[in-house]
Amino acid sequence: MKRTALKIGYIGTNFHGFQRQPDLRTVEEELIYHLRKLGYIDDLKKSRFRIAGRTDAGVHSLGNVISFQSEKEVRVNEINNSLPDDIQILAKAPVRFGFKPRYAEMRQYRYMLFRDDLDFDRLHEVAEVFKGTHNFTNFTKRFQKTTTRTIDSIEINRVELSDFHKREFPNLHEPISPIFIDIYGESFLWNMVRKMMRVFVDVGIGKMEISEVEELLNPEEGAPRANIKVLEPDYLILMDIVYDGIKFVYDDYACNRFKRNLVDSLTDLQKSYAIKESMIKSLNDLH
Repeated sequence: MKRTALKIGYIGTNFHGFQRQPDLRTVEEELIYHLRKLGYIDDLKKSRFRIAGRTDAGVHSLGNVISFQSEKEVRVNEINNSLPDDIQILAKAPVRFGFKPRYAEMRQYRYMLFRDDLDFDRLHEVAEVFKGTHNFTNFTKRFQKTTTRTIDSIEINRVELSDFHKREFPNLHEPISPIFIDIYGESFLWNMVRKMMRVFVDVGIGKMEISEVEELLNPEEGAPRANIKVLEPDYLILMDIVYDGIKFVYDDYACNRFKRNLVDSLTDLQKSYAIKESMIKSLNDLH
């Protein structure tokens, strides 16, 4: 019997998060159903089925990880042929029997901000405040044993629209190029990244000062928890999870297949945009 780790890509739009929930479509439920259907696992306890992280409803992934043991040789594309298009296996790696995917060396999250009113210098200033080891109790709703986390690095880039996007969406009126904020750390609290992004936006528009951000970190024991509203989950991607000594092998066919699915969804968005734009123009012509 061999233990295998799989790296999962999914579009979170039509999922109620990763974790199984009664009568709701989730990423974990889909994975378990199809792995059972194909004979890779039966009893979850015996197969030691484990997950790396529970992303919220609407959050996307290119790098979440599951692991299980099976007597059957894991074939990535056999699983992908069974799975729906919005969730696919991208890579696999053999792992030791005691491997637990939640204990990672590094996680990378990317949040995309579609705004043109943010001061880049201030964004970089707040990034410097967040870097390092802090008590992030104000950046989560859950009470956990420890809320101390370490942010290794934060990268901020405004990304110009690709030639593909310009070619496929020629009618977009002055589209806003997204700002990518990539955050790297060993582990994160529930809602932590999305609450951090609220602070980034508030600092970027001048609504919050850097000194106020510093006060949110490392609060005094017993202090009331700050009410930081999370930003939308739709623009958050779990980009990757890295483990010491484990090298995932990406399947070219699987990655290209997932890319084609993403391109097809962009085409659907273009059609939807064209329909709504034509309706707006028709309404304008009525006046």
